[in-house]
Amino acid sequence: MITITNIRNINYASYDEVWAIVRSLKNPGRLKQVTELSPSWNLFKKYLALRESGKWNAESFENVYVPVFLKEMQNAAARRKLAELVEQDRQGKHICLACFCPDEALCHRSIVAGILQYSGVQIHGIHADYSRYGLV
Repeated sequence: MITITNIRNINYASYDEVWAIVRSLKNPGRLKQVTELSPSWNLFKKYLALRESGKWNAESFENVYVPVFLKEMQNAAARRKLAELVEQDRQGKHICLACFCPDEALCHRSIVAGILQYSGVQIHGIHADYSRYGLV
């Protein structure tokens, strides 16, 4: 089972592993940092610029962020991590993926969720079907 949530909502006892899908993590603690499923520094900077200019919204997420992040998820390292998650799900392991964003609908974790949903993985902790983000 794969659960996707905000880092602040993690109940560590519920999971076999907790993956922080973030680019930077100062104090990992019990988190396994998995940068392969996080946005590149360039994309993260683009997000920050949009947010600081007041232009971060559903439209900029869909038209600017999503296409770039989906392209980034095409690389071999990201595909290996996604395949690892699918396999762990098949083995019955409970993995939690988490990041810092408060709104899943405007966050890369919704895209990761959609890629996994498209692959047939049932995702817990999210509020929508994001399978439209599936990779072909």
